[in-house]
Amino acid sequence: MKRPLPSPARSPRSGSALVLVLIVVAILSTLVGSLAFEARLEAQYARYLTNRDRAAQLAQSGVEIAKMLMSRAGGAAAPEGMTDDEDRWHDAAERLKLGQSLVGLVEPVGESGYVILDIEPEPGRLNVNLLTREDWETILGNAGVPEEYFDYVVDPVLDWMDDDDASNPKGAETEDYYSLLDPPYEAKNGPFDTVRELLLVKGFPEALLTGGVFDPALVRGDTDVKSSDLSFNRFTETNDLVIAGIEGMLTTYGDGKVNIQSAPYDVLRTLPGVDDILARAIMEERDAVDENGDPDPFKSADDLFARIDGLDPAISSRITVASSFFRVTSTGRAGNVERRIWGVAYADGNQLRFLRWVEEP
Repeated sequence: MKRPLPSPARSPRSGSALVLVLIVVAILSTLVGSLAFEARLEAQYARYLTNRDRAAQLAQSGVEIAKMLMSRAGGAAAPEGMTDDEDRWHDAAERLKLGQSLVGLVEPVGESGYVILDIEPEPGRLNVNLLTREDWETILGNAGVPEEYFDYVVDPVLDWMDDDDASNPKGAETEDYYSLLDPPYEAKNGPFDTVRELLLVKGFPEALLTGGVFDPALVRGDTDVKSSDLSFNRFTETNDLVIAGIEGMLTTYGDGKVNIQSAPYDVLRTLPGVDDILARAIMEERDAVDENGDPDPFKSADDLFARIDGLDPAISSRITVASSFFRVTSTGRAGNVERRIWGVAYADGNQLRFLRWVEEP
């Protein structure tokens, strides 16, 4: 009987080679996976850049649509031979012609592109340069600012705009406040160019514009406290006082009269004698339709008083149904990417001339 031959001994070199092969395979697998991941990232980034450029172009297209609609509202003729029912832009142009806001007009472009357009009469906001002390107190009270702090806000604002160097009791001028800051600067002694210029004024923190935690030290203008030292949150789990922002109520354009066709609830509530019930009644009535189903906004201040009972006659000199200044907001969306352009424009006949233009990143 033959004895089985012994199996050949495995060479140490063959084991080392196998380990080396496994290491090389692992390295190559990692490299391939890394390259594939980077390729995906580059493809996603390229797609993002493409969508970003397209979204910017769509936003610009929205501005051109706004110019066309305002031209139509100003009296430019509709396309020849086209009835109102066939004219896709008729209702939007008619709404603007009647002095109403156009909000949320969506225009699809291509497979995944959209233009979202808002055109709003700018006098639906309050001109910050024409507000009286009483106006400011009403605005601050509606925002939730405690009454004992009104003068800390209003006095410096009025000092910033007046042309003298005398401070109101709780106000500030260059010599007694702004020149002592780090870095120092001068009080403007003139009207505000933008709403956010208010942040340069003593006692006007970011939270007052955008909403957030009310901090008395900042409103008093304590020079050893900076806005960056505090966290402003619209919601808080503490007992901190949270105030509403007033930025959306303000503008630096217009003659100071409030356009009742477009003014939001917060602005209507600043008019003399207009409470919650009257403000909502105005908003409901201006969006009403007549017996034919056509829009029936207010035609004049007298029409407002005829249709809304209980209004204070004092508001008649504070309101209007017409506008020359408009806020145009055009958002372009391509895929999941959005770009926005907004500006304030002056309507001169059927021409729209932009006075401010902002392209958001």
